[in-house]
Amino acid sequence: MNTKELLENLKEFNEHELFYKDYYNAKQGEHFQEYLGNLDIDYIKKQLLIVPEIKDGFMPDSIGDDAFFFNDNDKNNVILSKHNRYTPVFSHQHQFFELVYVLRGSCEQTTGHNHFTLNEGDLCLISPYTKHSIGVFDDSLVINILIRRSTFEDIFYTTLKDKNKLSAFFNNSLYTKNYNAHLIISSGKDSYIKNHILSMFIENMEKKKYYENILNSGLMILLSKLLQNYEDTIQLPEETQKSSAIFSDIMSYIDENYHAVSLSDIAGKFHFSTAYCSRLIKKHTGKSFTQLQQAIRFRKACFFLENTNKSIAEISELVGFNNVEHFNRLFKKIYQTTPGQYRKEKN
Repeated sequence: MNTKELLENLKEFNEHELFYKDYYNAKQGEHFQEYLGNLDIDYIKKQLLIVPEIKDGFMPDSIGDDAFFFNDNDKNNVILSKHNRYTPVFSHQHQFFELVYVLRGSCEQTTGHNHFTLNEGDLCLISPYTKHSIGVFDDSLVINILIRRSTFEDIFYTTLKDKNKLSAFFNNSLYTKNYNAHLIISSGKDSYIKNHILSMFIENMEKKKYYENILNSGLMILLSKLLQNYEDTIQLPEETQKSSAIFSDIMSYIDENYHAVSLSDIAGKFHFSTAYCSRLIKKHTGKSFTQLQQAIRFRKACFFLENTNKSIAEISELVGFNNVEHFNRLFKKIYQTTPGQYRKEKN
């Protein structure tokens, strides 16, 4: 399949979209209750169709990784799908990052208290555990890119570590209390971005050998190209724009120097007192500096355990622990398993 064929395929209404369109039209009329009475409840529940009026029907509030990832023996860390048009709007959250791309037309998006319209070429990156919803009630085409949180982390550790709005968004979503619910990147009619996402969609559909690796690499390229061409136009929620911009810089500095940075180092770097830095970190993250640094160290340690062959002693030293026994004890306390067992489970 090529991108032109895929576009024609996406324009066609699938079985679920036809059902939702009938439901939507019926709801606008005078005989909606009669329509509901004639529905095949067993079919709706079996197909996991969302019909709010059906008692005990499918209405997901919180979605875990197991709903989409590692199914059918596929190590699928990146998934692309078309958002079914006319799906009733429902608020939900999930463990993974979601990147919404408007291929054609527009859609209505809500994240937290923010309601906005996404137009053709817009991309909206949504943080894990953000309550959000989406509405598409015409012939618009919207593609959802679901990204496992660990895969998103891998991309930043290996390729997008430089200080930028995307990395600040990522760090804030992990560690701050009032984290960024979303960010918006407008690519307009950029044919490269459009064709790249369509190519990724085809990989996801065809699932040929090594497709998982291609999707991971494709996502890295997509985010890099968006930064390269549109970093200056990235839009953050209004409340984020009003918040202290300096804290994002502090978080980036801690993330870059996590293994050895001290509170006095931060104070010296940003010309504040250590007491002020301590209060600022506590205000934004709910953690003390020591707790925040430890959280970052162990997140990095998990990455090294999953993606390298370094020994546990090497990883312990790499993330800032001089005593491997102390590292092992803390790791087990946090994750209820040893570093060695963690590595086995993840590989």
